[in-house]
Amino acid sequence: MYQPNAYRTMDKEAIAADVRKEGFDPVYIKDPPGHVYPPHRHPETKLLVFLKGTMVVKVKDQKFNCKPRDKLIIPGNSEHSATVGTEGCVFFWSEKL
Repeated sequence: MYQPNAYRTMDKEAIAADVRKEGFDPVYIKDPPGHVYPPHRHPETKLLVFLKGTMVVKVKDQKFNCKPRDKLIIPGNSEHSATVGTEGCVFFWSEKL
């Protein structure tokens, strides 16, 4: 489930608190420009919240152009991949069963 601007009015700490309320434990990640996550899958549901930069995430047959303050939930066992944009990407990553 992709939600553009889901956190548009919240700062980093408020976003992390909200993610925790959903039962996730957010991990702060900073990827360099062009970093690629090859196609993979795992049983856990993944929640991503984008803070700076961009990332194109492909989930099954859908592509999402993720920007700051967007939220993306990737259901468990769904094949997904991603490519970080030209400015890099800073985001919260978390998983839960």
